[in-house]
Amino acid sequence: MNTPAQGPRAFLVGGGIAALAAAVYLLRDGHFPGASVRILEEESLGGSLDASGAAELGFSMRGSRMYGAAYELMYELLSHIPSLDDPGKSVTQDTLDFWVEAPWHDKARLVEQGRIVDAAAFGLANKDRVDLIGFMLRGEEVLGARRIDECFDAHFFTTNFWFMWRSMFGFETWHSAAELRRYLLRFLRLFPDLPTLKIIQSTRYNGRDSIVRPIVRWLETQGVQFELGVQVTDLDFAAVAHGRQAVRRIRATRAGAPADIELGEGDLVIVTLGSMTADSTVGTMDSPPPPVQRRSGAWPLWERLAAKNPGFGRPTAFCGDVERSKWVTFTVTHADDRFVRRIERFSDSPAGQGGLVTLKDSSWGLTFHLFHPPAYAGQPPGTQVWWGYGLFADRAGDFVARTMPECSGAEILAELISHLGWRDELPALLEGARCVPCLLPYTTSQFMPRASGDRPPVVPPGTVNLAFVGQYVEIPDNVVFTVEYSIHSAALAVATLLGAPQRVPAAYRGLEHPNALIAAIKRLVD
Repeated sequence: MNTPAQGPRAFLVGGGIAALAAAVYLLRDGHFPGASVRILEEESLGGSLDASGAAELGFSMRGSRMYGAAYELMYELLSHIPSLDDPGKSVTQDTLDFWVEAPWHDKARLVEQGRIVDAAAFGLANKDRVDLIGFMLRGEEVLGARRIDECFDAHFFTTNFWFMWRSMFGFETWHSAAELRRYLLRFLRLFPDLPTLKIIQSTRYNGRDSIVRPIVRWLETQGVQFELGVQVTDLDFAAVAHGRQAVRRIRATRAGAPADIELGEGDLVIVTLGSMTADSTVGTMDSPPPPVQRRSGAWPLWERLAAKNPGFGRPTAFCGDVERSKWVTFTVTHADDRFVRRIERFSDSPAGQGGLVTLKDSSWGLTFHLFHPPAYAGQPPGTQVWWGYGLFADRAGDFVARTMPECSGAEILAELISHLGWRDELPALLEGARCVPCLLPYTTSQFMPRASGDRPPVVPPGTVNLAFVGQYVEIPDNVVFTVEYSIHSAALAVATLLGAPQRVPAAYRGLEHPNALIAAIKRLVD
């Protein structure tokens, strides 16, 4: 059993971007010695910002990320972190430089029956426009736990606007109307560029190589302790002054053996609640992802904590309907450039600059994106990598008569290529390809309809040394499914625990920026 040491310590449960950001803030703003900060992680560092594999068997990443100028906290944090390739340049500067080198300009945002659709035509009827503007002006408390499809007519969901918005952010009609409203306000400035995505920014490599590894390397140089293979199962509380509670013991196991940690006065605990990528499984070119066999520790930990205190949120609101929250993503590696060159000719865009391509008539709701090579640090020259996903895991394909979770990588590729109208080229385009599918039970769980109290505040009332971070805490006005949200939660956690919450800026709200609002409304009525 670990016992208290001299001086305050901080224990971060989970090794995702929220915990890594919290560690940076503790060192930078809280002046904690690095050796006093311990990160306890059951699996691997980086959480949902993962990437693995090799060219021979196929690279794999469970998700891909997009960024923008409004990600103020992310860029501020990363401005203090040296980049992977050039320690003299920050991650922020490297990302902005890369945006100049390889900007997005989508010319094939929507495709139907193998032809590029005019995405500049949003397809909104007058009633759709009125409904959309009225929806944004409603208060979140009015929407409550309503679904998106309870707020719009059926025609709205047939428009190019909805197809672009849905596929870019991952929304489905049964998701939270309140979260959609937040997204519309947060990304109001995107409306004029929705077909081209030219204001979207991306990192030079995947999220792990461009963000996670540089942060981990910096934290290691500061002496932060990373303890992998540690599963935190519960927290023990004790009553303190004024009727409040403090965490006094972290219940944990390592290799099946108890590894509890006793806490002393001044020690802090920051817990990442839930996980979008927990219990994911990976397939191969020849086999589908296996069904989920076990539950990792992220969700059971939150369930145990919530059972002790109603102020700790209600995890079942998010993890209780896997059929509605699961996705399949896939990463494709090519030993040559035949497929990528074919897409470049079709889209009239170089790899990595064409943005997203959504297949409107795909029953799976397929969207894909070519990465600018190399997508991985150390990726062999000539190797090409791209990534995609399907929104609808319960539907049979249009060319492959199975649901997406039932399909191998080869079958997913065949379905996508067939939608592009290139079935006669299938053998050549599949040759040398390695498509790695991934089944993710909870990827859109944070979008599920929620009521007040389902998400706990970052620092729960009545506690003195505990904070929650990640995608399932409540941060007014900000939007989940973003790196910015995780970092925002970390900034609030550290600032509040250290007694300075006023240091953290509020989230961007489009309604408070007249120029963005006018440009968005003008684009909607064009």
